[in-house]
Amino acid sequence: MGQSLPDSVTRKIDSLFSRYTTTTPGCAVAIIKNENVVFKKGYGMSNLEYNVPITPSSIFHIASESKQYVAFCMLLLEQQGKLSIDDDIRKYLDYVPDLGKKITIRHLIHHTSGLRDQWQLLANAGWQLDDVITQEHIIKLVSKQKALNFEPGEEHLYCNTGYTLMAEIVKKASGLSLREYTDKYIFKPLEMNNTHFHDNYREIVPNRTYSYSPGGPNGYSHSVLSYSTVGATSLFTTVEDEAKWLMNYENGKVGGKELLQKMYSQGILNNGKKLTYAFAINMGDYNGWKEIGHGGGDAGFRTYATRFPEQQLGIIVFSNLASFNSYGMAMQVAELLLPPKEKKSDNALTLADSNLLKKLVGRYVSPRGGSLNLSWNNGKLVNRPAGQTTGGTEWKLAVKENNKYQLNDGPFLKFETSSSTDSAARIILENPNGFTEFFRQPAIVLKKEETATYTGTYYNEETDAAYTVIAKDGELILQHRKFADAKLTAIGTDQFSCPNWWMSNLKFIRDKKGVITGFEVNAGRVLHLLYSKKRPV
Repeated sequence: MGQSLPDSVTRKIDSLFSRYTTTTPGCAVAIIKNENVVFKKGYGMSNLEYNVPITPSSIFHIASESKQYVAFCMLLLEQQGKLSIDDDIRKYLDYVPDLGKKITIRHLIHHTSGLRDQWQLLANAGWQLDDVITQEHIIKLVSKQKALNFEPGEEHLYCNTGYTLMAEIVKKASGLSLREYTDKYIFKPLEMNNTHFHDNYREIVPNRTYSYSPGGPNGYSHSVLSYSTVGATSLFTTVEDEAKWLMNYENGKVGGKELLQKMYSQGILNNGKKLTYAFAINMGDYNGWKEIGHGGGDAGFRTYATRFPEQQLGIIVFSNLASFNSYGMAMQVAELLLPPKEKKSDNALTLADSNLLKKLVGRYVSPRGGSLNLSWNNGKLVNRPAGQTTGGTEWKLAVKENNKYQLNDGPFLKFETSSSTDSAARIILENPNGFTEFFRQPAIVLKKEETATYTGTYYNEETDAAYTVIAKDGELILQHRKFADAKLTAIGTDQFSCPNWWMSNLKFIRDKKGVITGFEVNAGRVLHLLYSKKRPV
């Protein structure tokens, strides 16, 4: 390292990571200042079974942080005259079904395509995420899709499928696999000699780091990763090589500064709303400083790399432990390095009064899953998890404008009241890239005789998966041949929550006669996935 940090700062960084020792997984950290690596160090173990320590040269699977390389490839291919990011993806991928709406490469980049997420679809189909998953598996899954989550450009909903498809577009447009193309046009020119897209899970990679999760007899267990799919994930690299990639944003060695500037182009929805999500990087701020970063998480890997361009500061944190908060730790490092910035005081800040807050008291459910349980306790509005009578999070609302409030320095909140009760009937929480609606819903008590109307076997053609609902001891149980039985809990009219993350919110569908004909999965990154009820033979 040509430059280094003061010893006092180095000691503080060491203290942040002191819990990671010769008996734990850990992390590697690199810091860049003015295009120089000023700090790099490993903490904890790369492999617990063979006592291999983590070093700055340890190779990590960096999960979704891989995406910005794929977005960069799209701009390189456009620069080379081999595609336009506004091309219809079916120009390159004819196996993507024609769903009646044009999906462009730009939609894929900004997660506005409406395509359903590959991991959640695979789980719906009965896959475990530590199964061997190949590029071909995902292509076949996409080829069977019958509908979109929403029309392209209408919403932003994070979608790994789009980045897997862009890896295939690289192959079609260039004649090279994503691994070959990035090696030729990015990694070799930047001398990222320990970096590749890992497209064969059986390949031996010297100095690779293994991933772990908390638990097991010795405190940790293996967190298995068997992916042979690339684009959305599967970049193998080191913090040393990632530092070269971050410095390329400053010097434009690969692609040129004009192309690099395009990486900051934020997505725009059909209604004109600008997203904070650009070309697989989030445009935000931290403590008043502009912050540009992206993270990733697969199996036990947790990664985050960020830049503070106003300070020419870059921070990279890669971990092999599932419970590790890579973003949080990167920001703790940033606080040691960023000069204090005077915060703008908002002297006009006004908190909503108790009369308004009491209008929100009640139980609310989102059509896409999730609930709010707002109660008035000791002069405070508190949101508690369902079934809890103590604890919870206090809701403080700062008055903005036009029935708009800021919730606890986080999302904005709007609400609509019922004309008959003057209580909130609908609450809308708005984040920079989207919103969630919650509707007032009294508690549902399902009568024992009602459970029989939901029982039966339900099939989805897109995933070729069948689930059976049975009634047992007055409760509804969801069954699948590969998964443990899961209890369905009524949260709204024909709406149920489920402990399975891939289908955590189910909405049963009835025909005009009131007979149940199927259910939809509306949860996470999959919407309106219809399972039709099979008729008894």
